[in-house]
Amino acid sequence: MSENRKEIGPYEYSEQFNDTTALLVTVDKNGKPNMMTLDWKMLGNVGYEPIIAVAVATTRYTFECLKEGTKAFTVNIVSDKTSKFTNVAGSASGRNTDKFKQTGAEMIKGIKGVPTIKDSLLSYECELLGDSQIPFKSSHYAFFGKVVKAYASNEILK
Repeated sequence: MSENRKEIGPYEYSEQFNDTTALLVTVDKNGKPNMMTLDWKMLGNVGYEPIIAVAVATTRYTFECLKEGTKAFTVNIVSDKTSKFTNVAGSASGRNTDKFKQTGAEMIKGIKGVPTIKDSLLSYECELLGDSQIPFKSSHYAFFGKVVKAYASNEILK
């Protein structure tokens, strides 16, 4: 497969999900993709549905994308090839920076309109279900997404 990955169950490789930095990808109301470095994430379930929760500060452009843009997001666990993107994704604002162009990160089209990042160790496509302000961290909201597809790179499958 040219994408160098295979579809997996959402709970496979959960230790890498929990222990590794990710890149959160959103799409703004104009259709422009944006990525943000993400450490505050959780994989769980509600009923029998796999859910990912991510925490985003209200001051971030990513917050605006999640509230006003495409009602989906992807979580991409960094690999040796993609970890170099975290500096730009975590320090530049998507309001005035095309982080994909600046980093050279390649996108793979997602089924819900939000791309995943090629060569990520793991990628999760999520449909946005809702959000809630985090009581103990009032500057952040938790966004909840139902995992609709999950992928593992051939690198992790070896």
